[in-house]
Amino acid sequence: MFLETESGLSPSRSVIVVAALAAVLWPSAGSAQGMENTRSVSLSVGTGLALGGNVITEAAGSINGTPAVFVEQAYGNHFSDALGIRVTGNLGLDFTKEAFVTFAYNKMNATERVTGSVGGYPLYTRFSNTLAFDLEGGLRYYFLPEGPTRTYVAGVAGIRFQDRIGATIRVLEVGLTLDDLDYFEDSTLFVFGADAGISRDLSDAIAIGAEIGLRYQPKFSPAEILPGTGLEGINDTGSRVGLPISAFLTWRF
Repeated sequence: MFLETESGLSPSRSVIVVAALAAVLWPSAGSAQGMENTRSVSLSVGTGLALGGNVITEAAGSINGTPAVFVEQAYGNHFSDALGIRVTGNLGLDFTKEAFVTFAYNKMNATERVTGSVGGYPLYTRFSNTLAFDLEGGLRYYFLPEGPTRTYVAGVAGIRFQDRIGATIRVLEVGLTLDDLDYFEDSTLFVFGADAGISRDLSDAIAIGAEIGLRYQPKFSPAEILPGTGLEGINDTGSRVGLPISAFLTWRF
């Protein structure tokens, strides 16, 4: 989980805020005219906030003959804001439009939480840290394609390759530990969404900027878990909406 600075912002979010301010305030040395026939590569670093979606659904049953209950758990209650690193290739199509393809690496760390009870005692669940790789493509539309400062919106669709997620379930008072159970299998997911951003030219070849977006992801592939307990459906979930936020550096060639 990210550590917070004295101002209350995590380091990654502070970088994004600084980049956004710089994109607006930095004096420009260049003033490219429109997007047609432009080619560039962008490197971005940012985070992803969970706006909605669950990792555990409510269920009641028994474990080793003892009554057990899981309560609904939100994705953001168990996983820290994602660390995202993205490399994007951009190609100008006409005066206001730009096509792009992005490869992204996402890392998420998990935290142990109370997720229910067994025999009246707290039931703790900790998910494994996990990785995801995204391959996305889309189209940007620039409201201000001329001049040193550009604003845009974009539509995005792609594929996410989500790594396996395990779960460790513990009830300390009864000495129960189920270590690293398969919870979600490796999943290939269709994702889609939209972005909005701003960039500022530092020279004819270099620009900086900031971007915010929305992404929808369908549910993961659930693994078989806790068979014969009445709790088998706790992982039949995983769809979520995320808010990716990033700062980027673009090189035109």
